[in-house]
Amino acid sequence: MNEDIQGNSATDNTDVKKNLMYSSSDDFYFYTYAIFLILDWLSCYSPRNFKDYRKLVFLVDFATDENLLTILEASKSRSNINRLDKEYLFRSYSNGLTKRSEVLKLLFRLEASGYIELEKGNLESGVNVSLAKDKLPNSFFDQNLFVSEKHNLERLSKFVQRVSVIRVETLIEKLYQDQGISTWAL
Repeated sequence: MNEDIQGNSATDNTDVKKNLMYSSSDDFYFYTYAIFLILDWLSCYSPRNFKDYRKLVFLVDFATDENLLTILEASKSRSNINRLDKEYLFRSYSNGLTKRSEVLKLLFRLEASGYIELEKGNLESGVNVSLAKDKLPNSFFDQNLFVSEKHNLERLSKFVQRVSVIRVETLIEKLYQDQGISTWAL
């Protein structure tokens, strides 16, 4: 077999496997960066809080996946969306539900490290979050590094206003239910 096509089989296969098996949704560094970006975008610095951490698990997908925003934009101009787009949105919703407890653990760890502040909210909002921006390096929010995520968040603001203070149920309604995705109580 031609060497250009075959490559170094053992090394190349390992690299390919790593790429195939990698999932950003399981990467806590990925979630940390996304959460910091969302809190910064919304200017949620103490004493201003992001109400109800549960919204973060859904927002991370929208901040990091422009396909979700493209589906929202398309659904605005159509009365209903196609089956594949619904499945994609439903996967995002399910991903948010499954990551809830891991993200809460991550938030407690980030609080212990001094990067965020957590505050107990009322019964409805649970745990509120604010970013301790002064604890992060000055270059952390470098404009060139997170251009696509910031662009995604700006696109998202056309669909959901007042993200930091609305109820999680309202967020889910706007992102999922209005597009025909069946959801269940949190």
